[in-house]
Amino acid sequence: MKIINIGVLAHVDAGKTTLTEQILYQSGVKSRAGSVDRGDTTTDSLDIERRRGITVKSAAVSFWVGDKLKVNVIDTPGHADFISEVEHSLSVLDGVILVISAVEGVQAQTRVLMQTLKQLGMPTLLFMNKIDRMGADYAKVRNMIRSLLDEHICEMNIVENEGCEEVRLQEADPVSARWLETLAAHDDELLRLYAEDVPLTSERLRKELIQQTKDGKAFPLFAGSAAKGMGVKQLLDCLGDFIPSNAATGSKPAEDRPLSGIVFKVVKDRAGERAAFIRLFAGQLRLRDEVQVISRNGSARMLKVKQLQSLQGDKRTAAGLVSAGDIAVMTSAELFVGDVIGVRSGRIRDFAFHKPPIQVNVLAEHAQDPTALSQALSALTIEDPFLEYQHDQNTQEHTIRVFGKVQQEVLAETIWEEYGIHVSFSPPRVMCIEKPVACGKSAEFIGEAGNPFWATVGFRVEPGPAGSGLTYNLEVELGSLPLSFQKAIQETVAETLNEGLYGWPVTDITVTLTHTGYASPVSTAKDFRRLVPLVLMDALSRAGTVVYEPVGSARMIVPETSLSKVLSRLAQLEGTFQEPDFQGKVAHLNAEIPVRTADALKAELNSLTNGEGMLSIKPDGYAKVWSAFPENERRQLNPLNRGEYLLRLNKIME
Repeated sequence: MKIINIGVLAHVDAGKTTLTEQILYQSGVKSRAGSVDRGDTTTDSLDIERRRGITVKSAAVSFWVGDKLKVNVIDTPGHADFISEVEHSLSVLDGVILVISAVEGVQAQTRVLMQTLKQLGMPTLLFMNKIDRMGADYAKVRNMIRSLLDEHICEMNIVENEGCEEVRLQEADPVSARWLETLAAHDDELLRLYAEDVPLTSERLRKELIQQTKDGKAFPLFAGSAAKGMGVKQLLDCLGDFIPSNAATGSKPAEDRPLSGIVFKVVKDRAGERAAFIRLFAGQLRLRDEVQVISRNGSARMLKVKQLQSLQGDKRTAAGLVSAGDIAVMTSAELFVGDVIGVRSGRIRDFAFHKPPIQVNVLAEHAQDPTALSQALSALTIEDPFLEYQHDQNTQEHTIRVFGKVQQEVLAETIWEEYGIHVSFSPPRVMCIEKPVACGKSAEFIGEAGNPFWATVGFRVEPGPAGSGLTYNLEVELGSLPLSFQKAIQETVAETLNEGLYGWPVTDITVTLTHTGYASPVSTAKDFRRLVPLVLMDALSRAGTVVYEPVGSARMIVPETSLSKVLSRLAQLEGTFQEPDFQGKVAHLNAEIPVRTADALKAELNSLTNGEGMLSIKPDGYAKVWSAFPENERRQLNPLNRGEYLLRLNKIME
């Protein structure tokens, strides 16, 4: 049996959920295609998805093409606020269908998605949807695809009378559709034949397109209407050719190799049961087996497979065994997105993901149970590990990190529908980070003047490798302190570094415990918890820190006549840009812009370009702040002000 896993991606409202429904209908999974308007789609199973007509969470279903090809399809979100769902779904796919509207054409999110797919070398089929809608223009959108996405496309259809009910589709002939001109760009032999005007058969060209599509070098362009089912059968018939299956490495079939898979999705149903979706790259997962689980932090443990399911159409059914290439579902298991099942193999693709840059406080309205909101947000964090929920025990504040306003609105509706809690949000705050710039040391000893605690602690802090977060080391013997004291020190280090010299979380830092001491039996863990912030922050102030702010990678297409206005406004918004690339009368511009000013650029682009500009922004990490460092309001006691810190600890100062 051949198995492939595909994703359906698109800009919002291009019709990807409608296409998925039509695929399930034409492959026999459903008796009729679901409708976004009617609210009866399979993959948009949440009430909020059906009501808003958008996909919020990736969903997995399966269908068969003939009796030899099983296709697992993952319908992923299209809105930029849910980029986390798209990112970790891509890591388990063999190929993608990218849906583009024949009316709206290539849109901002389409460009972001295509750029990511090309970077991954992901086999991608393009489906130009809505060719029957008023305003559809096949030739215009085809040219947009070539200029804005990639020029190496091969048309699979001839389209006539688009934009009306009488639209007609014919399958294109590879020779007359001039595939050779496109395919020759990546094949020296074809280039020679093209230069010598040697005729090639349609069969030879089709074979070459199949290979170049699998290699991520060429992109077949299909056309149709998902709402009417037009062009979908041709797309289905080509999936097995253009998308590579879970091929064996060397002489061993994939199912005979050591077990290797990754958790890409975790959901909880209304009964509270947890289900983890696992893409298996090698081996076989069997019911009642003991399997190794490697978490994202590298720790390993053993887990017994108590319940196992596989995808069968739009349902999950009990299974005794799931093989390489397929998607397994384990229920009632403590698994998280990113967990590796078995061993980490070369097929498991790590994806780069940037933290949501915006933080908001979540406020419960008329909450009867003070723990209810915490329980709800903690449960939702299991499903979306990038939600980044924190509960401050001192202030009792609930904070989350998000990408944008739509994500906040969806979160509020989800909390109300699933947990019965009405919530509101504080004004958004763009979250910076701090990094140490040098080495700093500090230590305080029992009995020393100024140290009121029965504890000795010393630290050395220094810059860590980029992306390392917090690294905690010991230069003292592990047995030099009771384990409870060691634990108190390490936990307090992590808590203290949530607010650095300017109030921002400190990252990419190595903290080494250099001195310890205690006096039995009077020393307690509380002595260490209270002393650690003073010593650690003194060492950090000696090292110094630099503030970095979140930035976005912006790609713009603007008329040449508007370029000067756009560049001027970009500079005012503290953005930086590369040399524009001129193509005809438009300029393609790559830029970097702070998240705090990005919304202003989005809001003003239409007026700056007379409605002809296009902008896509993707999170792109952090950049050093070159002006005065912004400061964040502190929630914790401030150990940088020793006198106030000690007074507040002793409850002398309110």
